[in-house]
Amino acid sequence: MVTTTIGRQTEVVALTERVKKRKDEYLSAPVRICAERSRLVTEAWKETEGEPLIMRRARAFQKIMEGISVSIRDGELIVGSQTRYIRGSGPAVDYRPDDVFEMFRASKLTLQGVAPAEVSEAEKESLLADAAYWKTRSASDAASTAEHEVFGSTIDLLRESRVVSGADGRPTSPRIVDYGKVLDKGLKGIIEEAEKRLARLTFYEAKDADRFYFLKAAIICCKALVSLAHRYAQRAGEMAREETDPVRKRELEEIADICRRVPENPARSFQEAVQSFWFVHLAVNLEPASDCETPGRLDQYLYPFYERDMREGQITPQEAAELLGCLWVKFVEREHVKGALVKDTAMSSQYQDVTIGGVTSDGKDATNDLTYLILEVTRQLRTAQPPIYLRCHSGTPEELWMKAVQVNLDRGDGMPAFLNDQAVLLNLVGRGVPLPEARGWAGIGCVLPVVPHACGCDTFLIFSTCKIFEIALNNGVDPRTGKEVGLKTGDPRDFRSFEELYDAFKTQFEYFLGVLTRRDNLYKQVRNRYYDLPFTSALIDDCIEHGLSYLQGGMRYPQLSWGVSDRGNQNLADSLGAIKKLVFEDKTIEMGELLGALKANFEGKEKLRQMLLAAPKYGNDDDYADQVFDDLSLWLQRRWGQEKHVLGHPVRLGRGGSTQHYAMGKM
Repeated sequence: MVTTTIGRQTEVVALTERVKKRKDEYLSAPVRICAERSRLVTEAWKETEGEPLIMRRARAFQKIMEGISVSIRDGELIVGSQTRYIRGSGPAVDYRPDDVFEMFRASKLTLQGVAPAEVSEAEKESLLADAAYWKTRSASDAASTAEHEVFGSTIDLLRESRVVSGADGRPTSPRIVDYGKVLDKGLKGIIEEAEKRLARLTFYEAKDADRFYFLKAAIICCKALVSLAHRYAQRAGEMAREETDPVRKRELEEIADICRRVPENPARSFQEAVQSFWFVHLAVNLEPASDCETPGRLDQYLYPFYERDMREGQITPQEAAELLGCLWVKFVEREHVKGALVKDTAMSSQYQDVTIGGVTSDGKDATNDLTYLILEVTRQLRTAQPPIYLRCHSGTPEELWMKAVQVNLDRGDGMPAFLNDQAVLLNLVGRGVPLPEARGWAGIGCVLPVVPHACGCDTFLIFSTCKIFEIALNNGVDPRTGKEVGLKTGDPRDFRSFEELYDAFKTQFEYFLGVLTRRDNLYKQVRNRYYDLPFTSALIDDCIEHGLSYLQGGMRYPQLSWGVSDRGNQNLADSLGAIKKLVFEDKTIEMGELLGALKANFEGKEKLRQMLLAAPKYGNDDDYADQVFDDLSLWLQRRWGQEKHVLGHPVRLGRGGSTQHYAMGKM
């Protein structure tokens, strides 16, 4: 087998026979819909009727950890699976039961809208029964009821016209918990921290009862994950006693020892650290049955264990590469049942984004040997998960640049992505994050920068500025449906200047902004009465100290956590620029002629279409087009920043990747 240089003159094979076998098993395995988590969380909810919400969520998490199937695949070194199937997942029935009904009504059964999936009749019946139970009890149903009481059918009309994306499809957006804290202190240390905070409660403060229940819930959840690890230890021990191959027998015995120790206790080795990380990652994903849990700066919090093992002769780069190869297969196994909206807007990604490189808290280059090793494992395995983000700054080593470019070239898929450290630091410091903490940033979702484990992102409101402009061109009417969804801002044929047209767009935007941000705040306030994530919150900075979950505002930087995402601005700028130049400046096209051509989808109007295509376009270093785009983009940013979310901070604008453009563009 050919070894490969990874940087700093070290050669490894990450795609060993063991890892290749595991990867091939995944690729050839059928995709399965699993009812196990759904059944467990539904049973827990029935058993905890009348208890406080946060305690019910903790008991549901405990039920999952104590009841989910324990499976160890042949040859695995890192263990822990979300279902008994190699490729399988269950829906978030407790958050949005409609996903189950939609899934079984669809012409093609899938997990993520791509590969066809299978489900047994027994599991299908179980899922439908669970969904029926949750139909009047879930957060999404409660939010939908409140929405219609407040807004009537207005929001439905805006979804139908695609001014805004459809119903809220997932329990939460990307988040990063404090993996490093678990590696260093163990869950035992976090339990002790919660117990000490619990002992300090005086019950003289208004929220002390809420703190009491949250801290109890956090303790229950941490102990529950320990129980899952111990179940894996027991299973590995049983398999070891039955194993006849002496090499595999020793591996299983070591796995049993490791699972008895972590994540309950601090990790003592690189393998323990990787296993501890994976248990936490698996649990944070099982808690909501969602995608979007992000590992963050993996090369930073795993490095001390790698460096110590290397220094003490306990591991070689080759052994570490194989461990990471096993971990990469676990990443790709972690799938998610996506509802119709999420299939449309997020397709198959799981957003398990690994950020590498960057700087330390004192501004020095953070590159280490693990940075190079992660890149090489990514190059050799060629798996879709995890996505790799490389933080680039003025001190990034040339060797790292060249390694990253080579990986990008060999894979041919844009991985790793290259992110600008300086621009992000300016953004985060401008939002009130101290520079040393801002230097620890990582990318989540579509490369949105956050301070790891100091905030927990909520779902973003997704706007289509192109659709709003189309409605402005049609005096408040959606031309696709013929329904009046906006304001009467005037017939564009009567406009005598570009400014009048631009103002009509801004007026429509202001109207939709007011309606939809009010609706978004209503949704989040109602959602928080029916849904919470105590385990995730226990691993986010300051939630234990504040005694509140991150959804209730217990996190350190809530100003980073809620936001909006406007889509189509480049297309809108091109449209505005073309009309500005050809209709109002050059006067080579009349507005009525243009509107007629749009209505006919340019049928019989090819000459006019070519004139519009030839107008200045953003992205070509054209000052005319750039000025139109810059004015639009900055106006939108300033306007968004005037809105506030439910915790009282200005709304954050995130302009990320491509998939939401696809969903919006279809309309």
